[in-house]
Amino acid sequence: MALLQVDFKANALQRRVRINVVLPVDKDAHESWADHRGIPYKTLYLLHGIYGDANSWLTNSNVVRYAEEKNLVVVMPDGENGFYLDHPDYMNCFSQYVGQELVDVTRRMFPLSDKREDTMIGGFSMGGYGALRTGLKFSDTFGVIAGLSSALILESHANQQQTGPATSAYMDAMFGKGDVVNSDLNPAFLIRKLVEEKAALPMLYLGCGAQDFLISANEAFDALLTQLHVPHTFRVTDGRHDWDFWEKEIKYLIREWLPTENIQHAAAEEIRTKP
Repeated sequence: MALLQVDFKANALQRRVRINVVLPVDKDAHESWADHRGIPYKTLYLLHGIYGDANSWLTNSNVVRYAEEKNLVVVMPDGENGFYLDHPDYMNCFSQYVGQELVDVTRRMFPLSDKREDTMIGGFSMGGYGALRTGLKFSDTFGVIAGLSSALILESHANQQQTGPATSAYMDAMFGKGDVVNSDLNPAFLIRKLVEEKAALPMLYLGCGAQDFLISANEAFDALLTQLHVPHTFRVTDGRHDWDFWEKEIKYLIREWLPTENIQHAAAEEIRTKP
């Protein structure tokens, strides 16, 4: 397993950026999965939460080991504290960066599959929101989306309620003060739009801890998906908004749920293991 740190200029951000890449090229020197079978790698673009960076998953979870087991490339970008949204006035177009440019650049750098079903995006908290919003906005690119403890807080923002560490001033700066609920900033708006257009929907995974302060928001999104008859997995297990839970989730996600070479399925289930 190779762990690479890559520096390049991101046009969407107008500056140099850093990404970490888990690349299973040396799992077996004689039988590299990509080289031996002539099949490019499936890829998970994995986003961090607020106050985090490209090292968050590496330092707080065993994602490298799980990726190696499944011959999965994992790309971890820096998203700063911007909710993976576009703010062109500040040269911070993170949605464009993650949803388009990062995918294009990494496909040129590494032997990655360009198939939609092999291109996945996930994240926790702010990164869970970012994965859902980016994955749905660029649904032609991403065939699989996984949101862990997703910060689905637009409703509370619209109602001027503070959720977690996000102050009202910060939320105004990120999302604006208009009708953000009925805009493409809202994953619920995007999923409704895709359903109305009869577009091909990504595989969807939601995971949240039963004691997480975001559980109600995730349950509401699950209810919407169910109402719209959108196939998805919603997994509620014992846990809070912390790395104990996200480590458990990334282990389950990669080993048991993501469509890697040993797991080929269309997930459509609801799993609840509340204490």
